[in-house]
Amino acid sequence: MPSKAKNKEKLNEKPLDFILCIVIFLLLALGIVMVLSASAPSSLSQYR
Repeated sequence: MPSKAKNKEKLNEKPLDFILCIVIFLLLALGIVMVLSASAPSSLSQYR
């Protein structure tokens, strides 16, 4: 049983992958910009 405890400790010690996080946030921001840019013309034409 002690080996399972050691495995959990090893999983918690892994560093966060900053490149992956940066890529995820960039894609999220790009997706939000694309949705807003696609919906802005229809919103402006409807409420003007």
